[in-house]
Amino acid sequence: MKHILLLAFALVASMAAMAQPKIEFDHTTQELGTLLWHVPQTATFKVINKGTQDLLITNVRTDCGCTNAEWTTTAIGPGSMGYIKATYNAEMLGHFNKGLAVYTNLDQQPHYLSLMGVVSMTNAEATTEYPYKVGEYYLSTDDVEFDDVNRGDSPTYVLSILNSSKKSFRPELMHLPKYLTAQADPAVIRPGRVGRILLTLNSNELHTMGLTQTSIYLSRFMGDRVSKETEINVSATLLPDFFDTPTQHALAPVAQLDSTHLTLGPLGKKKKVTGQVMLTNTGKTPLVISALQVYNPGISVSLNKRRIDSGHTEKMKITISTNTSYFKGRHRVLLITNDPDHPKIVIDVTVKK
Repeated sequence: MKHILLLAFALVASMAAMAQPKIEFDHTTQELGTLLWHVPQTATFKVINKGTQDLLITNVRTDCGCTNAEWTTTAIGPGSMGYIKATYNAEMLGHFNKGLAVYTNLDQQPHYLSLMGVVSMTNAEATTEYPYKVGEYYLSTDDVEFDDVNRGDSPTYVLSILNSSKKSFRPELMHLPKYLTAQADPAVIRPGRVGRILLTLNSNELHTMGLTQTSIYLSRFMGDRVSKETEINVSATLLPDFFDTPTQHALAPVAQLDSTHLTLGPLGKKKKVTGQVMLTNTGKTPLVISALQVYNPGISVSLNKRRIDSGHTEKMKITISTNTSYFKGRHRVLLITNDPDHPKIVIDVTVKK
């Protein structure tokens, strides 16, 4: 009897040992690369439970106050996945290797993770996320687009700014038209930090259907003047309103292009090159082109007829000149039509080099 009890106890102990959580990580080391000074970076470690019982992360300790951690606080079931997020504050220049000790209900011994990288005053990777340089500031874009706007809309565009200078910067925009408002968040961007300007469009202040373009300018200091360097293009495309019944929709015009992408050139020694796109109305009623515009002043477009009868085709000529290289923004042609399914048609134009 004694031997039977010992055997049963051993069997139960063996089953208990088998029925337990088992922790695995997708990575135990995260290489963060080059970080900009004072710009925190977050890494995420995936935690997988390969065992047969729930896994619980009880604590995550970092080896300094420069790193903060958050983690899945609920039980991670067998075969399920949780996370550990570690944020390094990048307050110290130079290389870093920071550790995290992960405690679980598996045993009393921690599992170790690490973050590695380097903090720099002049982040080599800043030009990837903020490729447009204005003095000592880097912008996420210099070409703001409000596409597919309907009358009454108030869309907001987020323009991010990286302050790589050694002084705090109060971002402001000059020459804002009546239909645009701007708000800086935060009002002052500290050295090495990223801020943003929230550009909001009031579509009710747009007077014309189709494309409206303007230039605004980033002010770098008190008394700064407008220049090509500080210029930011802003475009808004206001769509026509359609209130048609199903019967009217069935009889509507249908705009069909043979291509929405045109490749021209190369220019070489030529001052301009021309290509063409065929526009066909496959609908039941006349197709009307109410606006035919270009996004870039270096492009010109011509269309003999703005009213195309059902079943008819018109040739659209598009010309690009050497002057196009002096202007910012993409090379595009815009059509505003009375086709309810295609009120806006955009043709992208590229030039061979």
